[in-house]
Amino acid sequence: MIATPAPALRRTRRSPWLLLGVAVLVVRLAAAPQFVRESELIDRVIELIDRRLALMPEVAAVKFRQQQPIADPARERVVLEQSVADAQAINLDGDAARAFFFVQIRLARAVQEHWFERWQTRGEQPPAARDLVTVLRPELDTIGRELLPAVYLASSALTEMRATTLRPRVTRLLRQPGATEELIAQLTQALGALRSTAPPTWTTLQRVGVLRVGTTGDYAPFSEERDGALRGLDIELAHALAQEWGLRVEFVRTSWPTLMADLDQRRFDLAASGISLTPERQKVANFSAAYLFDGKTPIARREDAARFSSLEKIDQPGVRVIVNPGGTNERFAREHIKRATIVLHPDNRTVFQEIVAGRADVMITDGIEVRLQTQRHPELAATMAEPFTRAGKAIMLPLGSDLTAEVDAWLVPQVTRGQIGGRLEQALTEAR
Repeated sequence: MIATPAPALRRTRRSPWLLLGVAVLVVRLAAAPQFVRESELIDRVIELIDRRLALMPEVAAVKFRQQQPIADPARERVVLEQSVADAQAINLDGDAARAFFFVQIRLARAVQEHWFERWQTRGEQPPAARDLVTVLRPELDTIGRELLPAVYLASSALTEMRATTLRPRVTRLLRQPGATEELIAQLTQALGALRSTAPPTWTTLQRVGVLRVGTTGDYAPFSEERDGALRGLDIELAHALAQEWGLRVEFVRTSWPTLMADLDQRRFDLAASGISLTPERQKVANFSAAYLFDGKTPIARREDAARFSSLEKIDQPGVRVIVNPGGTNERFAREHIKRATIVLHPDNRTVFQEIVAGRADVMITDGIEVRLQTQRHPELAATMAEPFTRAGKAIMLPLGSDLTAEVDAWLVPQVTRGQIGGRLEQALTEAR
């Protein structure tokens, strides 16, 4: 079955960011998109802290030459309060942010104290250093502006990572003379406590500069990972949306069993992966306007197509109905298959090969996927002309998110003009 475009919906709000027009749907990506590695997000945070500490010998040199004290309580207080306010502005927990920035102040002091003591003990003069006011502090401020977005992007990974796993990553900071095991332990604890306190907002995304998109990478032609690269209709939609908003896109790996929990834990800002609108999901998440409609359709070996031409014929003892777990395919099977055997297969990318190999008899999935898989596997065929169900596919967002109206303002005109349907045909061709 060919999915049909959704009917046009009235635009409820036009963002001032969109006054210059709607982005062209067909986007040719400059580089093949890939899943972001959460370990790299954490390493980025630690790298920025390391860069900040690496400037402390120069800061200490200036203060030593000018006979200034290491501690500047008034400035430290201003920097700390501003940092906490900035963290709260992007929905990071204020208390955790305060602990995080405070331990960095202590680390900076410890490194400077190490160099002061060395120069005093040995009677040495510190090496030449750049100007504190015009060079070093602006450079520190630049690192600070990069650090908060990096913390935001890594926050869910940080809270989920065990301290025993996080600690070895943080201990690289011990190479900075003056850093102590005690301070590193405090920093590890502070990093693990950083968390987001609210769903992402339009303001948050503009401050951070990144749109995080959850996708499964196992559902062609919407989201498919091949050789480490992502492609598909929803990958291009997400890239085009981020481009329209002036943001960089990051793709976060999720799965059908964990999709809703990952959304609730704020691992991403929205999800795009050929996600079906269901009443259960709509209770706990927002959805954009539907951009396609599709329905559950059975697929089997071509020679068995007549044997499975109705739900009644499928639901018979001895029939093996295979399904990928966690999504609407499994839900439909659990609700309608009572006598046949349901076989769970964890990898949606290889599930159809199980039917080809004769280890399963039939699968009930979306018509778009049936159409693609019969192109990939000529041995397979749809067993019915009309689907059992009809449901919209849409972009999923956190419940109550103010991003929903922004997504619709961008998406609905493309649905109205038929661009989504045309792009689907191209995605199907590319996914063969």
